[in-house]
Amino acid sequence: MPHFKYRQLTDYYHQLISSGEYVSGDKLPSVRALSKQHNVSISTATKVLTELELAGLVTAKAKSGYFVTKQNSDLLFGFGDKVINKRDLNALSLAESVQYSFNDESILPLSCTGPSTVLDNEAILNKFYRKAFSKRPFRLQQDNFELGLPDLRYALAKHLEFNTELLCGENILITHGRSDALNLALVSLGLLHKKVAVEAPSSFFINANLQQLQIETVAVPMQVDYSKEIALLDEAFLSEPFNAYIFNPNFNDPTGRLLSDENKQALIAWAQSRNVILIEYDRGELYFSGQRPKSILHLLKSHHKTPAISIGDFSDTVSFSFSLGYMVCHQCVDMCAFAKHITVEKPDMISQMMLCEMITSLEYRKLLARLRKQMWQQYCLTNAVLKPLYPYLNVAVVKGGPCIWLKLPQGKSSELLFQRLIKRNVAIAPGKMFLANNDFENYFRITFALPWEPRMVEGLNVLVEETLLFLAS
Repeated sequence: MPHFKYRQLTDYYHQLISSGEYVSGDKLPSVRALSKQHNVSISTATKVLTELELAGLVTAKAKSGYFVTKQNSDLLFGFGDKVINKRDLNALSLAESVQYSFNDESILPLSCTGPSTVLDNEAILNKFYRKAFSKRPFRLQQDNFELGLPDLRYALAKHLEFNTELLCGENILITHGRSDALNLALVSLGLLHKKVAVEAPSSFFINANLQQLQIETVAVPMQVDYSKEIALLDEAFLSEPFNAYIFNPNFNDPTGRLLSDENKQALIAWAQSRNVILIEYDRGELYFSGQRPKSILHLLKSHHKTPAISIGDFSDTVSFSFSLGYMVCHQCVDMCAFAKHITVEKPDMISQMMLCEMITSLEYRKLLARLRKQMWQQYCLTNAVLKPLYPYLNVAVVKGGPCIWLKLPQGKSSELLFQRLIKRNVAIAPGKMFLANNDFENYFRITFALPWEPRMVEGLNVLVEETLLFLAS
């Protein structure tokens, strides 16, 4: 749980609003009532309500109190209800322009997702580098740790709090990063020449990798009601059977949504019934609160025979250039281990030793706590800057992850907004990057997880200014 009482209470009311316990227009307890109800000071109660307001969840009305803001989630997540069969999930020419913005120092990359940059981890990385180097990592490099350093695999299993079956780490393979893990999963499970379904919108790196590998894809749009999403997934399967489904249950880049355990179990049941492989990209470490959401690998049982893989990496949390990832395998570890042995090089040993030491010393958990706290604060600060846009745009309310997804009014192109903003050295991620489809034309994504410097605030103000001018044109 979070260490500070105001954070616990903020998360508590955040959850009540997200779950529908409080709906649009409902009045929250007053400062004094909240203080008395939860036995906290007036200043703590005030801070809780202020944080909720900055997050866009409530609105303060003079002499009346705090009221839940209409979230418009039904409109925000209207990504269409038809399956899209095509190879090129993303508009590459646009994607190339956005990718270029990452590497131009004159441009503020609100389009980028590198949440580890909100903290300066240089000191802790240097500390663990010296520790790892003193243990002669190059001697270990000569040993046959094809699947990853055994101590790291065990430490990672313990950190992720997997059940007894996975606790030993035998089902975990260490990779160079998330792309390496995804490509290895596709190769080892024989999916390179098969049809694959993808949640839409999906993380850009997933779309880009599938396109480069020329894998035929089926895009299944997200639905507000997850039972309808599974029905749409089944409809697509019956129409043109596919072999695997790639999805992100915890803080998908475009929406920030979090699937409930019940939704994840429903997806597992469907996949087992249709013999469809599940490949999960898990960003659960980026939850704002202290309770990490479960991976589907937490919910799978030994009697589930269809393979499943969860992939993740540490560029989100440790460093944007820390090239270590992992894959947790269910009913397919031998296939993945063999493919890894013959197709990819072993990950850097000193990085593995550094990460192992960070996890076992609990320094990694402390780093995560600092990261989550800073990301939550920056999310609230970003919402405060974006407030002038709220009457005109739908804005996602997120519980974790590094991004906010926004929806322009119908008929307004986020690509045109991108072109306006880039002239003022600010980049956003237009919806067509994630799926070249008219349903995404008026969506765009920004990050709040960059170093919080004057340049960041200036860029967000430019975004607000240009968006208001764009809407008026």
